[in-house]
Amino acid sequence: MEAQPFEIFIKTYKETVDEVVYETFKREGELATSLFELLSNWIDLSNLIKEYKDEWYHTLSGNLFVYLWRGYGWIIYEVLSGHYFEALKDMRFLFEGALLSLHFEHFIDKKIYEKCGSFGGIGLKTEILELVESLREVGKGLLSEDTNKVRKAKRNIRKKVKKFIENSSLSDEEKREYIELYSEILCQPELYWSVGKIIRESGRAFNLDKRQVEVLEKVWSELSSFTHFSSKFFGTILRRPELLLVNDFDEVLFKKCVNLQFLTFDVLCAVLAVHFPKVESEIMECPEVVGRKRKPKV
Repeated sequence: MEAQPFEIFIKTYKETVDEVVYETFKREGELATSLFELLSNWIDLSNLIKEYKDEWYHTLSGNLFVYLWRGYGWIIYEVLSGHYFEALKDMRFLFEGALLSLHFEHFIDKKIYEKCGSFGGIGLKTEILELVESLREVGKGLLSEDTNKVRKAKRNIRKKVKKFIENSSLSDEEKREYIELYSEILCQPELYWSVGKIIRESGRAFNLDKRQVEVLEKVWSELSSFTHFSSKFFGTILRRPELLLVNDFDEVLFKKCVNLQFLTFDVLCAVLAVHFPKVESEIMECPEVVGRKRKPKV
């Protein structure tokens, strides 16, 4: 039977990509192999997370960590096969996700605990994130030094929350309670900080030294520069025009991806340690479990 066009495409594309993978291992075998240690570290950590049973499911960072098996597995493939631009974009999602999950969860749970004496479930946190996204522009008013703008922002946030809650099937009493709770959570100006400010303020909160904060800022800047329409992309194309059309091994981009991938994993581990004490204990007692078992020679 004659091969279908999509079968011909997949076969040809796979052969092309396989050539890049083989070339990558030929040129940088030790460094390429080191990427798989990240998946090994994930397995080590997942055994600790399992001990928390359903608790991990109700944390933003716990869900991001579980997704990491799929996410990092795919990024490793992208890096090995020359999909460097795509890998950097996917890494940005994980790096940003680690920072935001820690930041949002802190301010969401803080308010819930103050009012209810417990922490929020994943459903509630998802709704808060949905509202934060829709209130992004309104929420910027909370960051103003003008008290009138702050008051106006709080009124608009409360209106949005009221409309959101009133469409639910809750009882009238429950609606009043949730409107109050959600409004208090969403009127925190910290939820509308930029990622850059979150990095700086988290550095102060966790007593990171200046160099550590600078590393986080540099990683964020580097990943963002390849995600957005910027000179980084075109600078690379000017250096290697063929990368505009085909996959090919590139030493500069490969080493950049490997280094950023390990740094991103370090940040994810640090975020996990905040929420799950057993992970923190494991890091303190045996740092090689979640750190670089063999530091990549980048």
